Amino acid sequence: MLKKIVLVTLLSVVGLYADIVAQAKQIVKSIDTNTLQKMLEENPNIPLIDVRIKSDILKQGGYIQANKNVNISRDKLEFLISNEVNPEDQFVVYCYDGNISLLATKQLLEMGYKNVLHYKDSYNGWSKANLPSRSLDKYPESFLYSKVQEVASGVYTSIGITQPYLYESAGHNNNLGFVIGEESVLVWNAGTNYLLAQALHKEIKKITNKPVKYVILENSQGHAVLGSNYWKEQGAQIIAQDLVTQELEEKKTSMPQRMQKTLGDKFEFTQLVFPDETFTDSRSFDLGGRIVEAHYFGYAHEHSDICIWLPKEKILFAGDLAFNNRLLPIFEITEIDKWLEAWESVEALEAQIVVPGHGEVTDMATVRKYTKDYLVYLRDQIQEILDNDGDLTDAYKIDMSAYEHLDTYRELGRQNIATVFKQMEF
Repeated sequence: MLKKIVLVTLLSVVGLYADIVAQAKQIVKSIDTNTLQKMLEENPNIPLIDVRIKSDILKQGGYIQANKNVNISRDKLEFLISNEVNPEDQFVVYCYDGNISLLATKQLLEMGYKNVLHYKDSYNGWSKANLPSRSLDKYPESFLYSKVQEVASGVYTSIGITQPYLYESAGHNNNLGFVIGEESVLVWNAGTNYLLAQALHKEIKKITNKPVKYVILENSQGHAVLGSNYWKEQGAQIIAQDLVTQELEEKKTSMPQRMQKTLGDKFEFTQLVFPDETFTDSRSFDLGGRIVEAHYFGYAHEHSDICIWLPKEKILFAGDLAFNNRLLPIFEITEIDKWLEAWESVEALEAQIVVPGHGEVTDMATVRKYTKDYLVYLRDQIQEILDNDGDLTDAYKIDMSAYEHLDTYRELGRQNIATVFKQMEF
């Protein structure tokens, strides 16, 4: 009797769900893969809302590569959607197979989002069509976000995710690197944690058995310094610009605590250590038949930002002096005019290959567009608003369409405007 009741109940639930789906299909406008492709070609900035949870995105292989792909899990959709789109905007909702996103789209229609579209093929269909996608972890068998890539002979980098710190990518959201000489290896950035540093070292050992002699920190941020205790255990010298010591004194409690909260068990074994040596303006490192120079050009987005330069190869590891693929952050301590002064020294190097602090390996023209040009544009637009007695509300209306497609624009776009406006106003 009990089995019969359970079976009847299950059939009722299945029937009810089928009715809800049928209802949704009647009122929801669905599009297929070809239609979405055409839409993105015509309007690359159309928002795509992925309603999966992060663990599913990771397991299912990634998400659609688009200028504006936003992840809002289904359980938070009603509460957060207004942060991303207006009721009159056209946007697309998807999941993995189209089922969850169908009902999510129906709910958004009922909330007044009349131009919302449902991508019925969803990520599974997009992936099967071999269309561009991205991942929360491109190298699942390692703590590194992406596999090591060769920039030039004996010069390598591992590109971090162009998003804020994530557990799924083990906090690897900046670019790490290493340079191999005839006698030793120099590593660029210690990494966000002990296990990430160890993962990078494993990749180095696949390529060379030469010892890591130097680890150079691009600044005092967590993703540059927190893996240092691993490298010290290996006998490497940790080297940074003079200001890093003072900055770490100020951050020594708060920074590890914040990272621990984000990374949980992936922060295991990590302990903050200070650099073994610091320098003021520049320092040269002889790796045996290969010279690497570290340069400090003055305040950039952090006061202690440095870069490393391979003069013979014309390769620049720019650190946070230069950005690609994601919007740069402007902190309260950032001084745009000084960053632009430092930029002049970067330009003078005439680099042929640039490994930015964040984003793919590129050239000077690209990092100029997303670093110098962005800073100048934002500063000049805000100055014009101030000259006309405008306020922060006016500043938020600045046309940022040239930068809205960049990763972290959602997190940093308005924040950068507010920070620069307050700095220039007072």
